[in-house]
Amino acid sequence: MEWFDKQSNIVKFILLILPFVGWIMELLVRWSQVLKDASVLNIVVALVYTFLGWAWFLGLIDAILVLLGNKMLFL
Repeated sequence: MEWFDKQSNIVKFILLILPFVGWIMELLVRWSQVLKDASVLNIVVALVYTFLGWAWFLGLIDAILVLLGNKMLFL
């Protein structure tokens, strides 16, 4: 998702840390990556985030990684 990539790290962090918004952002970013590159790893990770993404710790891990290194897990 190009719009998400253009945002600053702080904006990405805030979007990922908010409870419902973070889950939606995760889904949009993950599935847009699957549409760009349909590798097995991208599909598996997108499915995990779709069905287990409601668990806040997955979003928290991505939020911390975005804040530290500007990259989400397995993306």
